[in-house]
Amino acid sequence: MITLLYFIVFICFILIFMFFYGTMLILNKSKLTIGYRIKQVKNIDTDDRSDIEKISFSQRALMPFYQRISRFIIKATPSRKIILFKKKLEKAGLLKNKTPENWLYIRIMIMLICSILFGFLSYKIESNFFKAFIISLVLMLLISTIFNFYLSKKITERKKKIVKELPYTLDLITVSVEAGLSFDGAISRVIANISGELCDEFAKTLKEIRMGIQRKIALKNMSQRCEVKELSLLITSLIQADDLGVGLSHVLRLESEGLREHRKQVAREAAMKAPIKMLFPLIFFIFPSIFIIILGPAIIKILKMF
Repeated sequence: MITLLYFIVFICFILIFMFFYGTMLILNKSKLTIGYRIKQVKNIDTDDRSDIEKISFSQRALMPFYQRISRFIIKATPSRKIILFKKKLEKAGLLKNKTPENWLYIRIMIMLICSILFGFLSYKIESNFFKAFIISLVLMLLISTIFNFYLSKKITERKKKIVKELPYTLDLITVSVEAGLSFDGAISRVIANISGELCDEFAKTLKEIRMGIQRKIALKNMSQRCEVKELSLLITSLIQADDLGVGLSHVLRLESEGLREHRKQVAREAAMKAPIKMLFPLIFFIFPSIFIIILGPAIIKILKMF
């Protein structure tokens, strides 16, 4: 019994240590890589056998352990789920500083650490292994659900940001094209002057175009990554204009005006819904308070008279 408790405590310590160490590695990965490459450049002409001893303990022992765990997680996860997970992370805009493998590592380590800790606490409170096991499973499912909800929320927020940034970005592209720049040059000008989620997507699209991918395919990839209705309509119009030989400046001007008109209609619709949304708080919260303040003293006087 005591040996089992010590073993559980040891496993919890290892998992917590690996989680925090992996998190610090992910956050400082770029700095460590740059420092390691600088050391390699400095020692490129030297042949010192004591270089292995100069490497830190984290790079010699802990980093390989973290890499092995990450590889095991990737191998144990079906490729279809990894692809779907990567698409969700792309839509949420969470692949700027981390890879899907990093997010999988963080997710699984949080699930394991929290489930084992709460299972251990449940077992300490009541010596029932089956109950502790069920609590651990429920907690793992709960953490997975919370993580999926977090991803869905980030995707929704990112879509709103893209819709909000689209008219202003499109205006800058329109002005640049009318000034004589090509569409690729206009996108480059947008990336240089504006920052945001939409500009990040344009930067990916421009990178694909410079790699040799056709503009039409790069724009379609952008539409699939974002899954924003307004942006998809704009990209469809640009592709059709490119196929038919229509001037891009005229199409961009029309699309910009259409987007602004659409935003006005959305604002009018929200304003029309406001009185209906205010009705229930008025009936259940504000009106009772007003009645108490106005009729309360009169009721008290009537009770005193009778």
